[in-house]
Amino acid sequence: MNPPCELCGLDTGPRPCSLPTPAGEKLFCCEGCRGIYQILFQIETPPSSPHPEPLQPEPPSRSES
Repeated sequence: MNPPCELCGLDTGPRPCSLPTPAGEKLFCCEGCRGIYQILFQIETPPSSPHPEPLQPEPPSRSES
């Protein structure tokens, strides 16, 4: 049997959602429980690495004659 969800107590299943906290890693049955736990206990997670901005094509150059 898998560990219970830290918020609702349901089975966390084979692939639980986890949240690192100062008290250790917490396991949840779903992202919803994980998010509510984060809000209730005001746990901040480091932002994920930002996606680079897509490259914009350069406008065609105007050649003057």
